[in-house]
Amino acid sequence: MSSQAFSPRGTQISFEQFVSVGFQLLAEIREINFTGSKYDLADVTHYQSGNFREWLTTLADSGEVSFTGNYIPTDSSQQSLLAFFNAGTLIAWKVQLPNSLGTITFNAYVQSLEHNLPIDKQATITGKLKITGQVTGF
Repeated sequence: MSSQAFSPRGTQISFEQFVSVGFQLLAEIREINFTGSKYDLADVTHYQSGNFREWLTTLADSGEVSFTGNYIPTDSSQQSLLAFFNAGTLIAWKVQLPNSLGTITFNAYVQSLEHNLPIDKQATITGKLKITGQVTGF
């Protein structure tokens, strides 16, 4: 059987600032990582459980999305990130995989932003989006 692995080159992340306008591409992003999806568990072990613990899922946490890209100070999409952070605004996000491989959608807050200005490399922007609710499209 042939591998179904793919190169993510061409993947795009965008946000919906205004519902009537549609999604705006976040410029020059180089890496996107989904991390931390998990369930909280309650230990429901009782005297009749035997030798093994029993668990019950309680609440799900969809985790975070971190990103890194080239920092473009004059880019309106990157400027919007700071506005979302400052206002604590919940935003709809979309990650479009290349070659019609699918779309991942979620709602998230901009949890953190960093701008890195090293002398020997390009300026970068990094951030984390804290997902609230369910992720669709995985």
